[in-house]
Amino acid sequence: MSNITDSDSPKRPWLHLAIPISIVACFALFFVLPDNSKPGDGNQSQGNEVDEGSSLTEGATYYIFASEIELESTNAKGDPWDAGENGPDIKYRILWKGNQVFQSEEKDDSLIADWSGLSIDFDWSDLGGKTISTDEAIKAARIRNEKEGVIELVVEDEDAVDDDLAGRVEIKLDELKVGLNKRKLSKTATNAVKRINIQVLPQGSSLKDLVELMR
Repeated sequence: MSNITDSDSPKRPWLHLAIPISIVACFALFFVLPDNSKPGDGNQSQGNEVDEGSSLTEGATYYIFASEIELESTNAKGDPWDAGENGPDIKYRILWKGNQVFQSEEKDDSLIADWSGLSIDFDWSDLGGKTISTDEAIKAARIRNEKEGVIELVVEDEDAVDDDLAGRVEIKLDELKVGLNKRKLSKTATNAVKRINIQVLPQGSSLKDLVELMR
């Protein structure tokens, strides 16, 4: 993928304004037009309705990610997160069946970090039109709901030398619902995660429906 820099940007003055507007327009169209995912691509199908608040179906696959994580003002030992007055650099990982299946981007100097669950990469060539699949756009773990299944969220403060553990949260899949799931946690000797919001999205739904669910 190409990075947009001064050296490779268009030389004509009017294009300096036109290109950012085009990129914004692409994102706007993404939210109002149906996606171009094809049935069968990544086990997806078009037209499945999203039943927000419903229990997870056994055997079905879901996108799962943390939309918001809040940490305590100090770490589990009661010490400052970083040197000086810097806040923690929050990131999280999702483990399923003992395997890491997703890792988030880092959020610098934050006690409250959030992730949209959406990410679209553009090249210059994409300005003429880009086909967007659900699996490309949704940044989340892909988990199959199985009987007595669990996932684990590992929240960390990223450090230059070694990442510091903020907390490990085990979640039973049968306790989750489609849509937003809110969890409050108590500070302990091993946990400094205060609150976590988890989004659960059915994989078989259209991208437009999933975006509506995340709003």
